[in-house]
Formats: sequence, C-alpha cells, structure tokens
Amino acid sequence: MSRYSIFFFVFFLQLIITSPYTLVGRSGHTASYMDNKIYFLGGRTKIYRDGTNDFFCLDVSKPFNLDSTLPIVVDLSNDARQIYPHKNGASAICGPNKDTIYLICRASMSYSYRFINNKEWVPGTIFIPEWSSTVCNKNGSYIYTYGSYHYDVKKHAMYTMSITDTTSWNSGLSDLDITNNLGLSILLPDERIAYIGYSGERIDDFVDFNFRNTYIYDTNYGTWENMSTSGIEPSPRISYTAVLTQDGLIIIYGGANFMTPVPDQILVLDTKVDHFNWSTPNINPAPSSAPFRGHTATLVENYMIIAFGSYYSSTTHDDVFSDQIHND
Repeated sequence: MSRYSIFFFVFFLQLIITSPYTLVGRSGHTASYMDNKIYFLGGRTKIYRDGTNDFFCLDVSKPFNLDSTLPIVVDLSNDARQIYPHKNGASAICGPNKDTIYLICRASMSYSYRFINNKEWVPGTIFIPEWSSTVCNKNGSYIYTYGSYHYDVKKHAMYTMSITDTTSWNSGLSDLDITNNLGLSILLPDERIAYIGYSGERIDDFVDFNFRNTYIYDTNYGTWENMSTSGIEPSPRISYTAVLTQDGLIIIYGGANFMTPVPDQILVLDTKVDHFNWSTPNINPAPSSAPFRGHTATLVENYMIIAFGSYYSSTTHDDVFSDQIHND
C-alpha cells in the first residue's frame, strides 16, 4: 500500500510515557500538531462529563520508538483557564507562519480562540451555531469552517461555510447548495478540501455518515464537486478520524454504528486516482482496549498517533474512557 503500512503491523502498541503530568481518560478532545508538538485541549472525562479546558502537549521533537526515548507530556492548563470547558471542539493550525491554533468550541453558543505563537489564547467569534469541521489552506491565510443552522421549529438545517481571513480575522458566510450533512474535512495538496463522509439531513439524532461519494470544495475557484468513489463500500459510522499521508492516502480510523465499533476499523482512500478509491488494508484487527470513538489521530512523519477516546468494555457493557496514547 505505502511505506505507512509497516506501522499497521505494530498497531496500537502503547507508548508508556513518563511525565509529572498525569494523563486522564477523555473523549471528544482536540489535537493540533505544531512545532513538533501535539497540543491536546478539552474533552469530557469521567468526572467532567460536560467537558474540560485541560491543555497539555506531547513533545515529539526527538526521535522515539516503543522501547526507549519516549516523548514527555507538558501541562499547559494554566494558559487555557479563560477557555470555556468543552467537548467535541474542532481545531486547525493556521496563520501566515502556521504558528496559531484555531479552536472552535461550544458552550451556550459557539466560540473561537487563537493560541498565537505559544503565548496566549485570544477569544473571537464564529457565526455558525452547529459547526462540524474546520480546516486551513496551505499558506495559512484562510480558515474554512463548515456547519449548519436550523431555520424552523422542526430543526431543518441550512448548510453553510464560514471563510475567515487570518490576516484581519474577518469572516463571511456562504450558503451552500448542498442538502447533505458533510463529515470530516481534509485539505488536499492541490488546495481542494475533501469532505469524508456525508449523511442525510440531521434533525434531532445523530445520523451515520456514508462514504460512497466524496464532496470536494475547490478553494481556488469556490466551486463544489460531488465525486463518486470506487472500491469497497465502507460501513456507515460516526465519530471516526482521518489523516492525509504525504503520498496522497487518507487513512480513516475508528467509528461507531449504533454506539458499537464498526467492523472495518481502518480504511484507506487513495486520492491520487481520478475517482478516489476505497480499500481495506490486510492487517490484524485493533485490540479490544483500543479506542474506537471520541479519539484523535495525528500524523507525525510515518506514525499515526491515536490519543484517548473510548472503548467498549465487555465486562461492564459500557464505554470506558481511555487514558492511553497509541502508536499506529
């Protein structure tokens, strides 16, 4: 498949991290990779079900492996006390120097924050009540936030995109001629944004995302394409993650269907072909203690770092928050 496949064979070997900061199991946090560090923020825990403003980073600046020279965790929570405790936020690295973490989180309404050059969080505003993903273009100048708002008592949704200029931090809204609820966003090398997964209109309950088609937004021309994909048809799911490798593969990990793990936990979407192609790598399944939803996935060189999330306990028949960081 690619040079990344070798790491699937050491799938989910746990990194034993020695640090004065104690990791707490959580789900629905964000992970942002900047300056050889993975910054984690928020998420719900066993005690704080409505969310936290915990802020810490994993230093991956030095080479490490599973036997020695493991990364350490640095507690940054004192720098994030002004942020609303939250879960299920969205973040992106942006700015002309790619030195800013842009965060969207929800309390009674939606808020945005900017962590600039490792120094301070600056509050802002976001005009999409029900956002679902955010991504920045290649040079860091524009942030594209996709979401929706409800326009009647039945909560029918109107889908829209907010485009934010990171030089002025002014935003504008654009109504979209799309009747589907779109999933995760991935910026492709040619400045197009691929939305991985789509569902019918979400009215009250969560609706699983399907993957037969991929919606693509061209940031250069402001146009949309609905591309039919080839290959296998992935199982419908929610709460999955996606990363883009340097050789044009989008790796999907995890997801739940009716709150249980999907059978095809790892999927690969090849974006180098005219019609993106889905496949399933021939690897061993994830162990039962591996998180399948509420986790984050971050690509660091040839490693995909799976952090926290929840997994199903066959003993208690319930979700358990994971306090582990795994190396895929």
